[in-house]
Amino acid sequence: MLNYILLAIFFGYLIFESLTSFKEVRSINSFSLGIKAISTYALGATITATWVSGSGFILDLTEFYTRGLLYFLESVGMILGLIIMSMVLVPRMERYLGTMSVATIMGDEYGQIVRVITALSGCLVIAGGLYIQFKIMGQVLFYMFPYMNPFFWTCISSILVIGYTFSGGINSVVHTDKIQAICFVISLLVGAIIISTNITPIPPKAEILDNLGKQFTLAYFGTLTSQELLDAFLIFGYFIVPGLSPQTVQRIAMGINIKQVKKAYLWSSFLLFLVLFLSCYISYILYQKNPNLKQEQILPYLLEIFSFDGTRAILAIGIIAMCMSTADSNLNIGAVLIANDTYKCNTLTPWQKLIFARYTTLALGLVSLIFCYKQGSFLQLLLFSKTFYVPLITVPLWAAIFKFKTTQRCCLITIFLTFLYIVIYKFILHPKLNIIVYAMIFNGITLFTTHYILEKWELLKCFGITGKLKEQ
Repeated sequence: MLNYILLAIFFGYLIFESLTSFKEVRSINSFSLGIKAISTYALGATITATWVSGSGFILDLTEFYTRGLLYFLESVGMILGLIIMSMVLVPRMERYLGTMSVATIMGDEYGQIVRVITALSGCLVIAGGLYIQFKIMGQVLFYMFPYMNPFFWTCISSILVIGYTFSGGINSVVHTDKIQAICFVISLLVGAIIISTNITPIPPKAEILDNLGKQFTLAYFGTLTSQELLDAFLIFGYFIVPGLSPQTVQRIAMGINIKQVKKAYLWSSFLLFLVLFLSCYISYILYQKNPNLKQEQILPYLLEIFSFDGTRAILAIGIIAMCMSTADSNLNIGAVLIANDTYKCNTLTPWQKLIFARYTTLALGLVSLIFCYKQGSFLQLLLFSKTFYVPLITVPLWAAIFKFKTTQRCCLITIFLTFLYIVIYKFILHPKLNIIVYAMIFNGITLFTTHYILEKWELLKCFGITGKLKEQ
């Protein structure tokens, strides 16, 4: 009974938040950046809550269970990436404080066409993150309430997220993220204590007895093939390089000053490491207690352990909170990208953009629900959704941050050639490697090459193509 009461309180708070925030938001600026100045604690909490997704927690459980230290070392790249953000990139982004979105920044630097491309590319990566979180929420609630089917519960929980994001924009997102951050940290602590004290080990099957626990030792690295090591290195590279996703840039723009943003990102890197450590510790204990589980059995097995009344709801709320904290951020910035940076972006008033953004929130949420039927591992879906954003947008954005001045045509040529490279590499050659790191390197080489050939050295001047740097 206590399980249901705790879940009702949690969802009741979300409904209350959606009802009270509606009238407070009166323009696209407050919908995207907030009604008033955000505290360092709130900024750090919302950064952490956005990074710690439901899919991330499931990945920690399943991947660490099967791949051990190799997965942990790959994931440490995320923590290092946040530290790099804080120490290297954030200090150079002061001029972007208060900017509406990453697409607005790209538009100011490279023109209107690049702005629209960035907005559309950002919406693609956002949609990928949304439907993964929605799908996990449905699975968890179906386990708690096995009365309908997983998609029914996916719809119910998703409607709540869509509702409070529709009403209060980023203000509601920050308020709920603070509660959700507390929920999933408490749930992980409770989970680690319960499973480490209340489970009786199950004897492993004979076929895995000889290899029991090898993935948790350093000797395991000596058994890996060169292909597996290369894959791990590419994933680590993807994690450690700040991809400057739409949500990341939005969190920086929300800050009062650069000092606050730096502190928030450092604080968030510590919290992210704590969550990663606890998640992997839970996975390790699960393996010690039962090494016979298949990946799809790990989450139900974990939930089944929490038999004491109320504890199962704590874990379920924690997982759902992780999903919601990522989903609401994706919904909010996706709506802002479409309303502020695409259709009639230079002619609509702030109030008209707000209305447009709210209804775009509904549309994005409903479209993402349809994608919940898509099959595939969460890691595959996550990487695929970012394939057409990180390689295309990150390098030109880094160039702008470090004040490498180039022209719109160089940026457009680079984006087009990188897009072509991704399509050929991924859909024609079909390699098994993660393409994101390779595509980013290709993007950087192309951007610098076109810049010096067209603008700096004017090597094509004999064909009537002159540099445009002096015109800017």
